[in-house]
Amino acid sequence: MKMKKAALLFALCLTAGGVVQAQESEAELVQDAKEQFLDIVTEEVNEAGEAQDASAGQVLSEDWSDYQIQIDGAVYEFPMTYETLTSLGWTADDQEEMTQELEPNQYTFVTFSKDGVKVYFDFINLAMNNLPVTECLVGGIEIDNYYWPLGNESIVLPGGITRGEANVESITSAYGTPTDTYEGDLYTQLTYSTDSYSYVEFSVYKESGVLEAISIRNFVAPEGFDAGEASAEVPEAVAAYVKPEALSDDPAAPQIQVDGVAYTLPVPVSVLEADGWELDETASDPTIMANSFGWVTLRKGGVELRTMAANEADYATVPSNCWIESLEVGGYALNAEGVLPGGISVGMTEEDFLSVLDAAGVTYEADDDSEDYKYYTYCYEDYGRDCQVTVYTGDDDYFTPGTVIEVARSYEFE
Repeated sequence: MKMKKAALLFALCLTAGGVVQAQESEAELVQDAKEQFLDIVTEEVNEAGEAQDASAGQVLSEDWSDYQIQIDGAVYEFPMTYETLTSLGWTADDQEEMTQELEPNQYTFVTFSKDGVKVYFDFINLAMNNLPVTECLVGGIEIDNYYWPLGNESIVLPGGITRGEANVESITSAYGTPTDTYEGDLYTQLTYSTDSYSYVEFSVYKESGVLEAISIRNFVAPEGFDAGEASAEVPEAVAAYVKPEALSDDPAAPQIQVDGVAYTLPVPVSVLEADGWELDETASDPTIMANSFGWVTLRKGGVELRTMAANEADYATVPSNCWIESLEVGGYALNAEGVLPGGISVGMTEEDFLSVLDAAGVTYEADDDSEDYKYYTYCYEDYGRDCQVTVYTGDDDYFTPGTVIEVARSYEFE
C-alpha cells in the first residue's frame, strides 16, 4: 500500500540523516521526508475519497423518504450518478446493457457485482433526450437473499434499520404505519412510498424473522438536475412528408380532409402551419421530449384545434417538428368541413354514409347506447388506427337528427 511505502520512506530518510550531513542538514532531510510523505498520503486519501464519493461528508438520514442506504460505511442516496456508483466498486455484469439507449422517462434495471455479491440497480432517464444508460440516473437498488445471502456485511437504512437484524416491529416502530402491507407465505412486505415510483420496500422472511430483501426506488430528478436542451433541427421524416393531392377513394386510407385540404396521417404540425394554421405558443408545450407527446393548439379563421402531438425524433424538439396522429372534425371538436376517404362527410345522412360502406364492402361496428348519438367504427387495424363517424340521434336544434356530425381518423405510429 502507498501508506506503508510512505512510512518506510519517512523512516529511511530519518535514518540517513546522520550519513549525508555534508550535502544537507538533518533538519532539511526531515523536512524533505515529511513533504514526500504528505504528498503520498494526500494521493492515497484522494483516491480513497473518490472511491467513497457517495458517502463523503454524508451522514445516514433518519428519514426513510430521503431514499438512502448505507452499505459497508458508504451512503447511497437515490437518484445518484453512474460515475458515483462505479466509483464505489460496482461493475455491470453485462456491459452491452449499459450501451442501450433509454427514452425520456423510460427505465431499466441492470445486475451489478462487487466482492462476490450481486444487486439490481434501476436506471431512469429523466432528461429531455434519449440517453445511453451510462448517462442516466441510478434511481434505485434491489437487494435480495438469493444474489446477496445474509452475511457479515453492514447494510443499514435510515433510523438504524439493519438488514439481518430488523423485524416487522422495529421497522414499523421506526417508520410508522406502512403505505401498504403484503402478507405472503414466505415473507411480510412493508412498503413506504411518497409516489408511484418513489418507495422503499422491506421483506421480512417468516423463517428467519428478520429483514432480508430491500428495494429502494426514487425516480425524482434531484435539485439542479440538467435535463438537456431541445433542438429545432427538422427531422428527416418531417421534411420528407408529402401531402396527397386529393382524398383516396379507399375508405381504409389513413387520410382526412379539413377545410378542403387533404392530409395523410400522421401529419407534421409544420404542414398544418404552412396551410394557414397558427401555433398558439401560449397554449402549447414549448418543447416536446424525445419519443414523447405534448399538447399543441392551432388556430385558423377563429377555429381552434387542440390535440396531442407525437415527437418521433430521438431528441427533444419544438412542436412544429412533431406529428398529429388523429384528427376529429365537426361536432363539438372542430367546427370545420370534414371528409373521410370515400366521400364520407360531415352533414351527410346516416343512410348515405352506410351506403358508402356497404358499396365498398367495409364492415363496421355501431354503438347506440347513447340516447343522442350513434358511434360507428370501421377500418380498425389496431388501437389508435381506425375511422370513427358520429351520427346525431337526438332532437334538439343544434344538430340535424339522422346526420353525420363528426368524422375522425386516427393512424398512430407503431
